[in-house]
Amino acid sequence: MAHAQYATRTRTVEETVVVLELTEDEADELRDALGESDGTPTRVRILAALQKPEPPKAEEPANTFEYDGAVYDLDAKYEDRDGDRWSFSPVQLDATGVPRGRYRDRAEYEEVYNLAKVVDDFGPLIKVTP
Repeated sequence: MAHAQYATRTRTVEETVVVLELTEDEADELRDALGESDGTPTRVRILAALQKPEPPKAEEPANTFEYDGAVYDLDAKYEDRDGDRWSFSPVQLDATGVPRGRYRDRAEYEEVYNLAKVVDDFGPLIKVTP
């Protein structure tokens, strides 16, 4: 039942990690094997990770878009640096595939730009609703 695969995670730099899935019995066996080893720093870190597995992480909202390293929830409203509120549509995309955003003021004046332009010209954007 043991399963291992390579995965890539994006941080400020990209690194390749190995994800290892084990049953509880397999994890117990690995803990025992590492506990009997010579205690190199790497083995100590692996044993520590096995003794305190992390709970599953919460899933990101389904309608998201990543731009310039930030993930935007397209079901939320955002406020720009001037206090104007924007909403973005996961189904209305510009020609490059970027979600379009809509701003409407009290006089029913409306602006429509893609998310990249809103972030670049009016950002930073602060999420104001889930």
